Amino acid sequence: MIRVKHIFTFFLISLMVSAFSADNENRRTVEYQGDLYATTFDVPAKFVGKYSGDKTGYLTLNADGTGMYQYDVFGYAPPSCVRQAIKMEWGFILDKEGNIVKNKRQYGYSYPMLLKSKGTTWFQGCRNEVMMDYILEKEDGLHVSSSDDWFKAKP
Repeated sequence: MIRVKHIFTFFLISLMVSAFSADNENRRTVEYQGDLYATTFDVPAKFVGKYSGDKTGYLTLNADGTGMYQYDVFGYAPPSCVRQAIKMEWGFILDKEGNIVKNKRQYGYSYPMLLKSKGTTWFQGCRNEVMMDYILEKEDGLHVSSSDDWFKAKP
């Protein structure tokens, strides 16, 4: 009887851990400027994909929470900073209730997100491993606030 009880208890704990992991597998905690932020890449499909403009830069958000950030113009950086696309993880910031933060703006909405470098090239001239950016939802599509022309048309 004791064995059955232990097996049943182990089974229940395993189910609870699995359920908890499933809820959190698309979430990360990211430190930015000394504060911890809950983020998720479990977002509507409209946000996933490539944002680009007339120049060579772009932002790619993959469904698995990875992506790439390529500056149009890399700008000032120390010689040790390799001027290349930044491999990164991304996530939209969550509020205390676990909902994606969405700010009403005159043009539509802004969605704050954190981008975290996963390589040797960091953001802003290799000075910041993590950068906050925003997806701006406007009538004509989705824009990236850190670029003057990165855009993803509405599907």
